[in-house]
Amino acid sequence: MARIRTIKPEFWGSPEVAAMCRDARLLTIGLISYSDDDGRFLANFAAIAGYVYPNDDDITPRKLGRWLDEVAATGMVELYEDRGVRYGYFPSWGKHQVINKKTPSRLPPPPPTTLFDA
Repeated sequence: MARIRTIKPEFWGSPEVAAMCRDARLLTIGLISYSDDDGRFLANFAAIAGYVYPNDDDITPRKLGRWLDEVAATGMVELYEDRGVRYGYFPSWGKHQVINKKTPSRLPPPPPTTLFDA
């Protein structure tokens, strides 16, 4: 289901986005739109390619995997597995998205973090 999401103007100048190639930046925007109301998404090739790149015949699992790894390396997205299925989520989702009429996620939550705030 398509969702209206917000991309803040400072997104483009952020150090995380500046560190990514152009294709990884486009993937990030697509993942924001693809994510559910808790900022979670199914992180497999078919699901992402079908949603973010439905009109592109040249998207391969290798390219998409490289871009997804690049986005994850910035910390904007974290990837996790549950019962052998790969998922992703935006850790700072609540700071950037205001959800009206929230639908609870049907995807499993990410594992609890072991990091402590400094």
